[in-house]
Amino acid sequence: MELIVSPPSSPATALVLGAGFSRAAAPSMPLTDGLGQDALTSLRWDPASTPTFASEGLTFETWLSWLAERQPADSEAEYLSARARFSDLSAAIAREVRVAQEKADETGMAPWLAQLVDLAHWGRWDLVTMNYDTLIEGAVRRSPRFDSDSAIGVDDVVTGIPNSHGMFQAETTAYRDRETLRLHKLHGSIDWYAVPGDASGITLKRLDYGIDHESSYAARATIGGREVFIVPPTSAKGGYFENPRTRFVWREARLGLEKADRVVLIGYSIPLTDTAMMNLLARALTADKELVVVNPDANAVADRLRALGATSPVRLLGGLDCVARFVAEEVERASAQLLPVLLERLLDSPDSPVAVGWEHGPWGAISSVERRDDDQTLVLRVEHLDMPAGSIGRPPRTSPDEYPPRTLALSDVLDASSPPRRIVAVSEGREWTVGARVAPPDQVDDDWVVLRPLGDRPER
Repeated sequence: MELIVSPPSSPATALVLGAGFSRAAAPSMPLTDGLGQDALTSLRWDPASTPTFASEGLTFETWLSWLAERQPADSEAEYLSARARFSDLSAAIAREVRVAQEKADETGMAPWLAQLVDLAHWGRWDLVTMNYDTLIEGAVRRSPRFDSDSAIGVDDVVTGIPNSHGMFQAETTAYRDRETLRLHKLHGSIDWYAVPGDASGITLKRLDYGIDHESSYAARATIGGREVFIVPPTSAKGGYFENPRTRFVWREARLGLEKADRVVLIGYSIPLTDTAMMNLLARALTADKELVVVNPDANAVADRLRALGATSPVRLLGGLDCVARFVAEEVERASAQLLPVLLERLLDSPDSPVAVGWEHGPWGAISSVERRDDDQTLVLRVEHLDMPAGSIGRPPRTSPDEYPPRTLALSDVLDASSPPRRIVAVSEGREWTVGARVAPPDQVDDDWVVLRPLGDRPER
């Protein structure tokens, strides 16, 4: 089994993800207010039956919360009417998110998304999200990561979802501990379904987003009487907290935030309507945590954090490209932390052959090495980044056109007297930053050094 044997040693990290995170990953993804307006428009309700929304007055989020929970002044008929509207809006919101995500899948995600999922997997990060979309799950599915057991799947990362047991399997519910990231979806998801009014949580299931819900009879029959399970950003969430599965997700998110040395808010503005999340942050943000705000309006979010009682200094990353810059910094950190591991290996085994590759994926031979103008970046030129593990020849190289190609030794790649700060691999016009080392599979000599790039592996 191929494993990451030299992961980055970044601090224990928890990310808090808002709608701005998804918009940064794919421009087609809507922000919260826009999502609500699109859903409302799609229902074609009489405008006279809906209020006027304004950022300084009644927001769509507040109104949605009113519909979701029984209001003390409502009659029974008004309460039932509001619940019917909330059910229609929930389905419409899920449709709008699904359409936006399908468009994002067609146009492609930002390259940093796969890099961030790699870092989260290697560092066992906790990801606390308020988003209904499945962008993180999609990144997990597109480029599988591995632990000592097997490939990491979506059910292995989503909190509260039984791993290795899909809705179509008539097996006893079971959970397994996996060495990977944890994704806590506090507001539900477009691929979660439950029977309306179920307070036990037993009917809450996940149906893989990749399944065509509209044309698949099996999918429709499996969903049955369930409806999409999304939680409004209400001030109480009372009815939803009656569900033990929802409470479990929130408690796991709290544990993740409390154990983290660093909490990073990405694209999440801490809206006043979401007092449950404000309470969670207020209880989890102790004085010893490193706090980072990644948001175009970072100063305003930092002010809200301080108002919640955060006393640690808050590092700010603002601007429209703030998310990409944050991930770039983390990628640089991972690559820099890998260098001492390689230099130690260089002292012990300078003749170790070096390849570039992914776990259970393609490998490539290193044909040449160069330094960039800043002399801090080591560039590995890689050829044939599509070869099975073990098919690359050991050094030394005898000619540039030999096939199968031979690779270089570690002493040819690294100079202990002048180590770089980062390593990048370049192949066929694409560039990846190297962030970890992979143990070779059983059929390959164990003296190989396999460098793992950050991000999606190339398609075969």
